[in-house]
Amino acid sequence: MPRRREIKSPLDAWLLKKEVAEELRRVLGPRRARRVARDPHARRKPRPCGITVHPGQGCSLGCLYCYVPDMGFPAKPRPYHLSGEELAYALAINPHVVPGRTLAAFGSVTEPFLPRISEKTLEYLKAVNEWLSLPCQVSTKLVIGEELAAELARAEPGLSVLISVTTTHGAKALEPGAPPPRERVVGGGNVAKVGLRADLFLRPLIPGVTGEDDVRELLRLAAGEGLKGVVAGSLRLTRTNLLRLKSVGVDAGRLLRLAGLREPPERGAQVPVSVAGLKELVRREARRYGLRFLPAACAANVLSHGLSCHLCRWGPCDGGVENLDGVEGGVTEFLEVLARPRELEVMPNPEAPAVLVRLRVRDVKPLKNYSRFLTEFLKVKVTLVPEQW
Repeated sequence: MPRRREIKSPLDAWLLKKEVAEELRRVLGPRRARRVARDPHARRKPRPCGITVHPGQGCSLGCLYCYVPDMGFPAKPRPYHLSGEELAYALAINPHVVPGRTLAAFGSVTEPFLPRISEKTLEYLKAVNEWLSLPCQVSTKLVIGEELAAELARAEPGLSVLISVTTTHGAKALEPGAPPPRERVVGGGNVAKVGLRADLFLRPLIPGVTGEDDVRELLRLAAGEGLKGVVAGSLRLTRTNLLRLKSVGVDAGRLLRLAGLREPPERGAQVPVSVAGLKELVRREARRYGLRFLPAACAANVLSHGLSCHLCRWGPCDGGVENLDGVEGGVTEFLEVLARPRELEVMPNPEAPAVLVRLRVRDVKPLKNYSRFLTEFLKVKVTLVPEQW
C-alpha cells in the first residue's frame, strides 16, 4: 500500500514522485514495469484540462455530435488494459506529471460509467488518489445513483464531477443511448449529497439546437439539485459529425459558417464552432440561479481541490495569487537541492503573476525539467535564467 504524505512544497512533490516510481517498480517487477513504460500514459503531455486518463476506449451512447469515432476509437467500449497500480506507475514516471498538482481528467474518449468501464474508473480513481494525490475530475452523460456517488467519494474525496448535457428538447435524437438530461442532473444531486462538487457541463452548445429555454431549464434544475456551477463548451466540428447532425435537421451551413469554414472539415480535423452568444447567455442566466459560471472544465477541478491556477488567459482560477510572497522559499529549497547553484536569486512578480529565477549552475541541461515541474506545482509561470560556471 502507498504511504500517503502531505505535499507542502515542490521538493516534497519531486521526492514523492521518485519514491512512488521506485516502490511501484518493485511491486510490478522489471518485466511489467518495462511494458507499462511504453504506455501513452507514461509520456502523454497534459491538455489544458489536465492529463487525460483513459479507463476505457470507445463509447456505445451514439451521440451524433461526438468526435471520438473520428479519432479511431470503436463504438463498442472496452476497459483499458492497465491495472490501477500500473496506471499509477505510468503517471509517476511521466515527466509532465506532478504529484498533488497535475489535474487528471477522466472520460475524454469514453463514458467512464458505462457498465463495462465503471469498475475500471473506480479502480483508477482510487489508485491515482492513493499513490499520487492528483486532483481528479470525471465527466459523464449517465445517471449517477446514490451507491455510485458514495463509491466515488470513497475513491477520491475531492473529486470534481461534471454532468454533461446539451439540450432538453432534442436529446433523444442527438444522444440516442444516453438517459434523459433531467435524470442526469438528478444524478448530479446524488453527487452533491455525498459532499463532492458537481457542476453542470453544457457541452457541446449547438447553435440552432441548444436554445434559451434549454439553458434556463437546465440551470434551474441544476441549482435545485445542489450543483455548484456551470461550464459551457463549444462543439468540435468534424467531417462525420457534421453529416450526422445534418441527418436530424441541424443547419449544417450555419455550423460551417460559425466554424469559419466553407466546406466540411478535412478528414481527422476538429474545428471549434463559435458559440460566444450562447456562452454569454449561460453566464447571465447562471448568475440569476446562483450558479458560478466557470470558464473551462479545469476550473471546476481547481475549485473542487482548493487550488489556484494562473496558467492561461481564462484564469486566474480561483481568485488572486496564492501567497506568491511565500513561493520564494519553496523554489529556493527545490533548486538548492537539485540544481546546486553557486548563486541563486528568486524574484516573484505578483502582478504577472510569474516567478523569475537567475542562477549560476555547472549543468544547465536539467533546468528545463525543473522549470516545467515548478510551473506545474505552483500553477504560475516559472522561468529559469541560467549562467554556466
